[in-house]
Amino acid sequence: MNRLFYSLASCLLLILLLLLNGIFFGENSYSKKSSLLNENNLQVKKNNSLKDQNDILEFEIENAQNSTEHVENFAREKLNLTYPDEEFISFKEKELDKKDEQ
Repeated sequence: MNRLFYSLASCLLLILLLLLNGIFFGENSYSKKSSLLNENNLQVKKNNSLKDQNDILEFEIENAQNSTEHVENFAREKLNLTYPDEEFISFKEKELDKKDEQ
């Protein structure tokens, strides 16, 4: 009876050790889980950022389709286009030297 008890206890201990090895050191271990959670959080932040950019772009597209003023402002600001009788003037910002600051 004692021999059966010890062999059963040994088998159960061996199974327990194998399970614990899988939990702490295996492919699906806790450290792997935490690294996957961190990667997931980073991806969620990137997705949210892209979603915000998409919302802005959708607003600009809808605004451009519904407004001629938006098209004119875009042409003037981004493409530097003017009417034939207008002159385009651009200003360059002058960088200050260290001597000028003193």
